[in-house]
Amino acid sequence: MLKKSFTALMALIVILGGSYFYFNGQQAAEVYIERVIDGDTVETAAGDSIRLLGVDTPEIDWENNNYEFYASEARDFTVKHLKDQNVVLEYDKERKDQYGRILAYIYQDGQNFNQKLLQNGYATLMIVEPNDKYESEFKAAAAAARESRSGIWSQVLELEKSLPVISFEQAELFRGQRVIVEGQIVNTAVTDSVNYLNFSENYQETLSLVIFNRNLNKFDYQPAEYFLNKKIKVLGQIEFYQGSPQIIVDDPHDLLIID
Repeated sequence: MLKKSFTALMALIVILGGSYFYFNGQQAAEVYIERVIDGDTVETAAGDSIRLLGVDTPEIDWENNNYEFYASEARDFTVKHLKDQNVVLEYDKERKDQYGRILAYIYQDGQNFNQKLLQNGYATLMIVEPNDKYESEFKAAAAAARESRSGIWSQVLELEKSLPVISFEQAELFRGQRVIVEGQIVNTAVTDSVNYLNFSENYQETLSLVIFNRNLNKFDYQPAEYFLNKKIKVLGQIEFYQGSPQIIVDDPHDLLIID
């Protein structure tokens, strides 16, 4: 007990000094957040860009002033909690991404802010190996927000107010259009690269939903199992592949189970 107390005291002293220290067994640092780019990307007073690990908030195209659904709300949430604040960075196995950004979990007031984004529906899951330290905790947080339809998970319900809501049989009439399709998934299949969700046993001639396996790190469940025999609404653009309509689903918040 004495040893643990001494270790904690030394860590606090190092934090106050603004130096590197060890947190949860990983080297960490205290930094000052000066700028928020979007919900999952911030900059320090030293000019370092930090990309939050394990989460993906909606994108903001600053050049064209274009915001994805709930992007503004996600950024506002991060501004409220992190801007002009001293925070603690915890690293995983990789320290930087291909763009030179620091990869980290941010702790503010002792709480994992990355997880807080998920819990409150401001982000979806995005686990990129080998940085998977909190995968189970993050999946649980994403599932809770999804089930309560919080924040980003309300997208389908909000956009159905302005987009066509159609059945899978009508898909051919809406080629190239963004729509919401309502129906029951009666057949699924999994290959080495794709999860297929089908509204009909005659899936080769009717609308199918395509989820590429490279995007499964955004899901807290296995789509082919989870959606089988479920009534759903799906948001997406009607495309055609080998003469048959399909929707490519990149994000889990484009899908909604109907009670």
